[in-house]
Amino acid sequence: MLQVLCSGDTRELELSGSREGLLAFGQLLRVEAGSCDLSENQHPFPYERSLSGIVFREDPQRTGVSIVTEAQILRIQGGREALDLLADTLEGFASEGDASDHCHVDSPTFDYIAPESDPLVIAFMK
Repeated sequence: MLQVLCSGDTRELELSGSREGLLAFGQLLRVEAGSCDLSENQHPFPYERSLSGIVFREDPQRTGVSIVTEAQILRIQGGREALDLLADTLEGFASEGDASDHCHVDSPTFDYIAPESDPLVIAFMK
């Protein structure tokens, strides 16, 4: 189970799920394209809203990975190497993180994230 919460002011996103859900999504990112439905959170505090799905695809024209919100969907697209690095980050966090940990995934921190990306936090669902 996964959810993505979104803040309108900062554009920050929180991708959260169970350890198994985050690991499975990391594996899913390793295919060329796909999508997944998200659990809706009726009370997303401190965020403003909950997104309904994730759509991703490999784009051989890109070197980095772009993570942006469009309406109720989180869109992820990028070159194969960058998508694999994002998958590695997700899987590493899910495998080694404590229940109270979180991981910031943004362009200043990770060079494979495109500058136009919304800031992303990976966390375990509470």
